[in-house]
Amino acid sequence: MITITAEYLTQNWNILQTSSILPTPLSEWDNGDAYTLASLGQFPSSKIAYAAIVVGDKQVSDFSLVIRLHKQTESVNAECFRAPSGDLYQVTAQIMIDKSYKDTEIKIASLVKDLTRRNQGLIETNLLKDAAVFIIGLGTGGIQIALDLAKAGVGKFKLMDPDRLEVGNISRHHAGISLVGRKKVSAAKDLILEKNPTAEVETYPLSAGHEQREALKELIEKSSVVICATDNRQSKLLINELAVTCRKPIIFGGAFRRAYGGQVFRVIPGSSPCYHCFVLAMPDKEADMEISSQRNADSIAYSDMPVAVEPGLSIDVTPIANMVSKLAIMELIKGKESTLHMLDRDFIAPWYFWINRPEPNTEYATIEPLSESADGLTILRWYGVDLEKDPACPTCGDFEGELRKQYGLVEGDKPSILPLPFSEPGLDKGNK
Repeated sequence: MITITAEYLTQNWNILQTSSILPTPLSEWDNGDAYTLASLGQFPSSKIAYAAIVVGDKQVSDFSLVIRLHKQTESVNAECFRAPSGDLYQVTAQIMIDKSYKDTEIKIASLVKDLTRRNQGLIETNLLKDAAVFIIGLGTGGIQIALDLAKAGVGKFKLMDPDRLEVGNISRHHAGISLVGRKKVSAAKDLILEKNPTAEVETYPLSAGHEQREALKELIEKSSVVICATDNRQSKLLINELAVTCRKPIIFGGAFRRAYGGQVFRVIPGSSPCYHCFVLAMPDKEADMEISSQRNADSIAYSDMPVAVEPGLSIDVTPIANMVSKLAIMELIKGKESTLHMLDRDFIAPWYFWINRPEPNTEYATIEPLSESADGLTILRWYGVDLEKDPACPTCGDFEGELRKQYGLVEGDKPSILPLPFSEPGLDKGNK
């Protein structure tokens, strides 16, 4: 079977009209069982065959594959192509076998139409094509979120991650062994374009630290939704602060240790608690994170007490990434018509958590078996938890005002400086 696209024929129509023949490289797959445009997608086959695309009956003999376009006066029960002129052409194909041409199956795909067809009814074809998503962290979760959103039709991506793919990543990452050594943002770009070739993808192989503060702020300002999939508190608090300042919705996703579960926290600046509120209210929950890399382990270890690298299974990260993607889509369709708004009432909490298994030495070790509970806490169910804004939050609250209330101070007051209990007479005079 041969697959080419209507877009390719349209782009090259002037050449076909002038010369009646267009040599075209095709990727050959499975010992000649399938051929696709070599320019279709980011990963062509290592074996290339050349086809001649011919308008009319012009004879060719030096191509192993021939694709012919025959002008029709009316629709026929066959693969057809509507030329830019409006004329209709029937498309057939032949392959050289034992020195003679034999008919073979051909498919004319329309990239935009065919890629979005299955989303129709839930998401209008072009509803998300102008949405810009900024994803920080392209590990196991971040790349899955990116691909989920690409498949849903999101048209603009900004990706940030400083790391390169290593062999050890491949057991969980969507990228395969052939991409080892590449920067994660570059591999992620190619994977996104494999799913949505019309997407616009910008890559930033940088760490999301304070040294990138201005760059982060600019990227956040230009985004519709921010997704933070980093693995340390410092970057999360910085990104949270910038998103609140820019008034952009931000979604945090992460797995618990060994991925026995995970949590998702969504921030809607001005109406919901921010991530700093979450850290202040539930520091133990926020600190429970998966140690998925040596760098991650080293960042929290003491010099005399190393931390083991204990990542979980890819299937245990999938539900968390899936939830982040759903919440991101719900933010992207705000103010737009979509039947997905039926979920608005279900996604009102700021914090969601999920348990993959009753991990020993955790508060979930004794939860009820999934098969025996209809309404109790169990594995493999999402739970939404309400959380109030912290009025004294240094990021989204009035920290100074609440501090003044606590100590009975008014504007302009300064706390008196009392002598230290260990002061010695004459110390304030410079005597030693």
